[in-house]
Amino acid sequence: MKRIVICLLCAVLALSLACGTKNGPKTPAAEGTEVPFIPIEPEPDTVDATPIGSDGPGVPEASPLAQESQEPDHETPEPTPEETPAPTATPYTPDLSMLPIEFSIDWNRTEPRLITFDIDFDGEPETISYRTDDENNTTTIFMDDQPLVFTESCILEKIIFIDLDPETPWANMLVTIDWASDDYVTTEVHPENGTLVKGVEREYITLDEDGTLISFERTDLLGTKDGWRHVIGEQLEAKSEWLACDPLTKNDLTVDREWSIELGKLLHATRDIECTIDGAPAVIPTGSYVYMLRFNEARTLVEVQIEGGSTAMLSIGRIPDEWTYLIAGVPQDDCFDNIFYAD
Repeated sequence: MKRIVICLLCAVLALSLACGTKNGPKTPAAEGTEVPFIPIEPEPDTVDATPIGSDGPGVPEASPLAQESQEPDHETPEPTPEETPAPTATPYTPDLSMLPIEFSIDWNRTEPRLITFDIDFDGEPETISYRTDDENNTTTIFMDDQPLVFTESCILEKIIFIDLDPETPWANMLVTIDWASDDYVTTEVHPENGTLVKGVEREYITLDEDGTLISFERTDLLGTKDGWRHVIGEQLEAKSEWLACDPLTKNDLTVDREWSIELGKLLHATRDIECTIDGAPAVIPTGSYVYMLRFNEARTLVEVQIEGGSTAMLSIGRIPDEWTYLIAGVPQDDCFDNIFYAD
């Protein structure tokens, strides 16, 4: 029994010591005096934010691995509309490889010919057609359902599709009309704002063998003849001030000589005619045969070939208010015979 009591006292003493150690040191008190209980306040949870390297304490720098793991996981923000670059558009390039296209009107067709072509370079082909009105003597060119009317008495002869100016956003049509008995006029036509409009007018224009444009212009110099020269651009501007005449062939001067004289292609001098040869004053002798090579735009000079001889230049004038041409002051009908004029 005594042993049990001793064990209990030892256990109570050990428990008291343990409690005193947990609650901190106690001030000794007199035996029999009650020791008051004083709660221990917890220390505040504070962090010293003094940076590393300053005079005060700081938070230890985290390792790169820790920094990487602590960074928030977020996506790159989308650019604003102002920052978004505009998409680069591929410019539309019309296929002009088929140009020029020339076709004559076939009046034996029961239906007009339709041409499908992107004439306004908008990426969509247009349908070009035509219609003639025999009762009203008009010709109408259509772009889809948009009409362009040639109101006077006329016959549609041909249409040429061509790109006259690479700077303009359209191709051109050269519409040739026969107003009366082979009196041709060619009008430049192009699209603007969904309709066809007329541009400049010139005498008969057609394609040369190499695909370039040539303009034929009529004159009454040494008889009614056509001269031709190349033209360029949407204004159909002449490339030269000189217009060439159809040359006489070897056959014209041999086998068909008399026929050429009768047609006025080979002219017979009925008097001495003043001229210049190689820039020096000269004379075309009476009885000589000449044929016309070219004339200038102002109709003041005519170059002729003397058969079997030199090239001569004739100076041309006009009688005021009359249509007669003068050669060195002499009416041309008094210089040559077999001069023919068209009605």
